[in-house]
Amino acid sequence: MVESVGWAGAVFSLSAYSLNSLNIISSQSLEYLVMNMLGCCFLIVYAVYKKAHASWVLNSIWLLMTAVALIRIFMVS
Repeated sequence: MVESVGWAGAVFSLSAYSLNSLNIISSQSLEYLVMNMLGCCFLIVYAVYKKAHASWVLNSIWLLMTAVALIRIFMVS
């Protein structure tokens, strides 16, 4: 079960990055930010379970940055 969570996180994160790199979605779009947040959350769960401290710290910081960007989008709207 935890392996599935890790793979789902990887798919969300890589999909967001790929779609942005191919100019299909913007790095400030709701789709990109939500995919990033889901990917980070799943990868944090996986990393905590595996006791991969550097990975969960990195993803936690990435999640925080994404949350700030998402809040800024809603404040501007």
